[in-house]
Amino acid sequence: MLKKTLMKKIACYSSFILMFCLGITTASAQNNNYLVLEYMRLKPGITDSSPIIENTRQRLQQQNEKDHSVIQSTVWQSVNPNNKDYQYVVATIFKNFNDYLSQYKNNDSGVFYSLSKGRLDTAAASENDSFQIVHTPIFEMLAGAGSPKKQPKYLLNTQIKAASGREMIYESSEFQDWLPIHEDLIKKGYESSFNFNRLIFPLSRSDYNYSTLIFFEDEAMFNKQDDIDYDPYMRANQAAFIKSGTLHKDMHAELLQFVTVLDVGKK
Repeated sequence: MLKKTLMKKIACYSSFILMFCLGITTASAQNNNYLVLEYMRLKPGITDSSPIIENTRQRLQQQNEKDHSVIQSTVWQSVNPNNKDYQYVVATIFKNFNDYLSQYKNNDSGVFYSLSKGRLDTAAASENDSFQIVHTPIFEMLAGAGSPKKQPKYLLNTQIKAASGREMIYESSEFQDWLPIHEDLIKKGYESSFNFNRLIFPLSRSDYNYSTLIFFEDEAMFNKQDDIDYDPYMRANQAAFIKSGTLHKDMHAELLQFVTVLDVGKK
């Protein structure tokens, strides 16, 4: 019943994302973090996430021993029971671009430049008998808002395509126009936090180039989206709403449910 309700909500809510879910906090470029989303598909006969959790934790621990770059890693499950492409998504934030990311970026060629070794190294396929890593988009995290007091239980991930040649204008609009709206929604308890990210790989083969991550404390918070009154925001900055429709298009939205935090040791 919960999954059916949530899927109906996301169908309604995603229609508002184009204009209303784009508030952000500015951040200096030199301090930006990196995000990788590892989409995982279980192989036949495997019914839970334990192989993914253990495998990913081990790989992240190895990377963290090299450079202490792991900030946070969390495992999420698709709420769509009919999703055959993947069942789980591992979201990991790094302080810097590292070998973990470089292997994914250069997996097609089979080699990558190892930052820790200072030389070319072989890119290994990260899968086993239990699961397959379907795709691994890598993002530069441009901005975020909100500091949840407890772990959010739901995550709405929206893939966005900025108008060709207007990417910088779109980013500027996010920074300048939507931050007050987004911070206000967080303050009023409609969202827990938000991230705005620029896709850096695989950019040439993707039908989107940005993403937003909107976190919700629980099902009750997610269900409050229909109660938001957007009229005051539109009256205060009507131009921002009009402009947003010409700067980008939402390509896909997916709702994920929290599974666990991966403990990878000292940061």
